[in-house]
Amino acid sequence: MQEQLAIQNLLQARLGEMKRKNPSYSVRAFAKKVGLNSGALSAILNGKRNVSEILARRIAERLMLDPQERAELFSLFPEKRRYQKEGMKTDSVDPTYLQLSAAQYRVVGEWQHFAILTLLEVQDFDSSAEWIAKRLNLSVTKTEQSIARMISIGMLERNEDGKLIKAPQKFRTTDDVVDTSIRRSHEETLELAKESLSRDSIDERDFTHISLAIDPKNMSMAKELIRKFQDEFATLVESGNQAEVYRLSMQFFPLSVLEKNLEKKV
Repeated sequence: MQEQLAIQNLLQARLGEMKRKNPSYSVRAFAKKVGLNSGALSAILNGKRNVSEILARRIAERLMLDPQERAELFSLFPEKRRYQKEGMKTDSVDPTYLQLSAAQYRVVGEWQHFAILTLLEVQDFDSSAEWIAKRLNLSVTKTEQSIARMISIGMLERNEDGKLIKAPQKFRTTDDVVDTSIRRSHEETLELAKESLSRDSIDERDFTHISLAIDPKNMSMAKELIRKFQDEFATLVESGNQAEVYRLSMQFFPLSVLEKNLEKKV
């Protein structure tokens, strides 16, 4: 029953994280996030319902667990343990690879890593974890962990004076971390935007939106225009006295139910 306790603890921990961020966050909202009805989730949280490996994999996908977290969780399921005991071949992965994949996943999926990388460009940058933590409103511990993670995957390095600098090689992720880590990054960006909306004055931020009626065939062209704008915008504003780190977030998404989805309901 190790796997059931692990699933229960995982769900309780993630629900607790959500509630700490938003005290009004409900079990119903969390159930929707993990793809369950609230009754089923409550039963699992209370240890009254077991979770199959298939359902566990669906929950892991919805919670966007990193590769190492997934491997540790699924190694607890009875079938996997039987294979390991009998020396049969499993889909196990080298632990070093899992650690690298997990580090890459967190770098892409957690906002502070690229914020630290960008912070290197401000004129008064200080390599100390204390200074970086203060500028990004992070704990020193989390800042130190993030820096260590970025150094471990070749994203940052320290020069002879101990100063943090960008590593010369380009950052690349393993294929299995890209999709879920990017989705996690988008989710975090939305949360950061919500925080900014209530925290920062209108002179320090800009939130705008328009509603459009479009031909879906123009979607690829729209993406090209958005990326062109991002490049031109960065070239323009990344000049002069670079003193603060900002994130430009643009969303272009359907408000109406897509016709292809309407057809499925008929």
